[in-house]
Amino acid sequence: MGTSGDRSGWAKAPWLAKGLVGLAAVVGVSAAALGLTRLVPPLRSADESFRDLAIAYFTPSAPQHTGIVLVTLGEDLFATLACRSPVDRGFLADLVGTLEAAGVRAIGLDILFDQPTLPALDERLRQRIQRARVPVVAITALGDTPLTEEQRRYLGRFLDGIPHGHANLAKDRLDGTVRWHVPRGPDGLPSFPARLAQLAGGTAAGGPAGAEPFRIDWHARPSLDTPPFPTYPADMVGMLPRGWLAGRIAVVGTVLVGVDQHRTPLSVAGLSTPGVEIQAHALAQILDGRTSRDLPSGWIVALVLALSAAGVALAVVGWPVWLLVPASLLGLLALWAAALALFALGGPLVATMAPSAAWLGGIAAMTAHLSLKERTDRRSLMQLFANHVSQPVADEIWRERATFLAGGRPRPQELTATVFFSDIEGFTTVCEALEPEPLILWLEGYLDAMVRVVAAHEGIVLRFIGDAILAVFGAPVARTTQAEIDADAERAVRCAIQMGRELQELNRRWQAEGLPAIGIRIGIHTGPLVAGSLGGLRHMEYSLLGDTANTAARLEALGKTVGMRSSPHCRIVIGEPTWTAVQDKVVGLPVGEMALKGKRKAVRAWLVLDREEEGVRPAAEAGE
Repeated sequence: MGTSGDRSGWAKAPWLAKGLVGLAAVVGVSAAALGLTRLVPPLRSADESFRDLAIAYFTPSAPQHTGIVLVTLGEDLFATLACRSPVDRGFLADLVGTLEAAGVRAIGLDILFDQPTLPALDERLRQRIQRARVPVVAITALGDTPLTEEQRRYLGRFLDGIPHGHANLAKDRLDGTVRWHVPRGPDGLPSFPARLAQLAGGTAAGGPAGAEPFRIDWHARPSLDTPPFPTYPADMVGMLPRGWLAGRIAVVGTVLVGVDQHRTPLSVAGLSTPGVEIQAHALAQILDGRTSRDLPSGWIVALVLALSAAGVALAVVGWPVWLLVPASLLGLLALWAAALALFALGGPLVATMAPSAAWLGGIAAMTAHLSLKERTDRRSLMQLFANHVSQPVADEIWRERATFLAGGRPRPQELTATVFFSDIEGFTTVCEALEPEPLILWLEGYLDAMVRVVAAHEGIVLRFIGDAILAVFGAPVARTTQAEIDADAERAVRCAIQMGRELQELNRRWQAEGLPAIGIRIGIHTGPLVAGSLGGLRHMEYSLLGDTANTAARLEALGKTVGMRSSPHCRIVIGEPTWTAVQDKVVGLPVGEMALKGKRKAVRAWLVLDREEEGVRPAAEAGE
């Protein structure tokens, strides 16, 4: 059966509402994912850890950098030097001369000269640096570096007239990992790599050598066994072929265990990275004009929006939890695998925490919304139906809600159903015989018994009209075949027969208690009608509109004129459409074709007889 709602704005409004809810969920989840992964320390730490994992294990190999060479001072060298700490200034002076003679482009000394040694050697090193034909840059420390006043005074005197830059490393406050480089300190002092690149004349246009901090793009290794930069022990420099050093920037620094070692994304299996190598990575990035390989912010926002929308869409599909959870996890794993594969193939590095949060957040937010809406819809439906239906009917109503529910309430629909109307004979006499409180208790007992019978036959009690009961069989889920419509009619008639039998038992008990016995009239009619909810938020009820509902009420009233009973305490009058559906299943007598009040056409009516009742007889003999 078609529904009027399918041809009106009723059908469009829910989809518009769903679209707006989905859009709001996508925008809200995306904003939360982008904000929280930057502001919440555990989420930001997780994001950085994923980046570190990708950099350590999935960076594609690349040739050694051709513009930088590391000259290291290690344990083997220090074992031969007269002074270990501070580093032998005479050896450093000779090393500067050797590097200059080898044709290097510039020299960077990643060694802090904050303490004196022998004055002659200290001055020799200063003079060697100042007279060098190539730029030589030393390091200094920013104001927040823990140095004594004496150390700062000596450092200032030593660096007077010598180019220098700060060597402070930007460490993450959460885990102490070096991931960023600060090319200019708070006082405007350039960093050691920035100063070295500037004097070497090799800063690439468009590179990250400005004042703003930048994420270090760690230079890749050719292989696991080969460092990213050519690296030579300082005591071996004089024996190297000139071509190995010529034209390169030599960065000199210590590589001692526990000294100037730092945690970086390159720190695999707990190993740390020497400070001199970190400075070389920043220098190489400045020289090459490279920026971080991170996916640009605009693309991250687009990816977050897309994954949030995908998560919302997955939730809307309505999969059960046992299927939704693994699908969510598989999507998450696919995102991570795709990000790592893209980076390993030379593409940008995708920070996955915000997209992951968007994916899971979209699923969670929409699932929560749908769950809340489901509870709201269920509560709305149960307020209309559940108190007066059997559990199977309630389950069917909920299961088929999509076919008739719109905006949290049943949409108007045209359907064919069987309307059931019952009333008590002589109720006025009962009211006169009982006080108000006993009357209410007596009526509640009667109605409760009758409602149970209706529910047992899969009918829905819509309302009580005083002592009358209005019920329907075949709503709110519209029947689509004639067999289903006929089955509803049969259930309604058998319900009426059972109500007569139930009333017989009630009358016996009431008479034993000194209460009056009663009879009931029932009118049943099958046909088309319009069904839907009427009312507002404070009061809403499911209503039946149309000729079928009116005819059932008129047939109940017609029972007053019928001289025979269906059973000792019940008259059941049904219309011809209902009789056509049940005539092979119940016994009945034609009442005739008669005009009903308010009806233009005459209606043929039938009196249903209870075959199992021995006391079926004319009303006069029944004592009416």
